[in-house]
Amino acid sequence: MKSLTAKQLAEWEEYSKIDPIGKWREDYRLAYLAMLITNLTIQVHGKRGAQLAKFEDFLLEWDSEGTKTTSTKQQSVEDMRSVLMSLAASQNKKVRKTPPKKVMK
Repeated sequence: MKSLTAKQLAEWEEYSKIDPIGKWREDYRLAYLAMLITNLTIQVHGKRGAQLAKFEDFLLEWDSEGTKTTSTKQQSVEDMRSVLMSLAASQNKKVRKTPPKKVMK
């Protein structure tokens, strides 16, 4: 603050009126909201002792060029197939199979 001139300080005050919080703060708000929803879901539907998500898991990491940096592992076709088959199997257990009603004419 000591190195700013009065004109620069006035410019920053005007900028603060236009965008008082800043775009970077929106990332933090959304990350917190995503963490909260995820942790509530884990607590309601997860197993006992399941690890809760951390705030940092949902923060976006942008490099200097504006693209997101990721180092995710490529999932194989067999992995995808096994996940989908297990989901289908779990859903099929929940469906009660009743024969269709016969309509009399």
